[in-house]
Amino acid sequence: MKTAKANLAALGVAKTYGPAQNGAKRFTKRYGDKLVCVRQRLSDDGTIRHTTVELLIESTPVVSRARTLVAVRIPATDKKTRTLLLACGAQWVPKEKYWLIQRLVAKNLRLLQNVVAIRG
Repeated sequence: MKTAKANLAALGVAKTYGPAQNGAKRFTKRYGDKLVCVRQRLSDDGTIRHTTVELLIESTPVVSRARTLVAVRIPATDKKTRTLLLACGAQWVPKEKYWLIQRLVAKNLRLLQNVVAIRG
């Protein structure tokens, strides 16, 4: 079965139809609003036409990892990094002894190796 899928994916696309176009209407009746498109693929020798459908299964919001907060722990003696963190708007959490900062900022300051799990 795995080789059949790989072979089907390697076939060239002959035609692509939107849900409202002729050639896709019968699939629109079957799959409704979930149908994205219908594709016809031809075998290498052009003797067999395979019809495939693309369906919308799930829609979820994209959460940017760059804006998520991470906890960064640095040595207490590292005054230079502490000053940079303050300048970048990091928030000190004294009880846990770490800094909360956006992941993108931590990446740019090359502090991702100092990221620790956020408690609470």
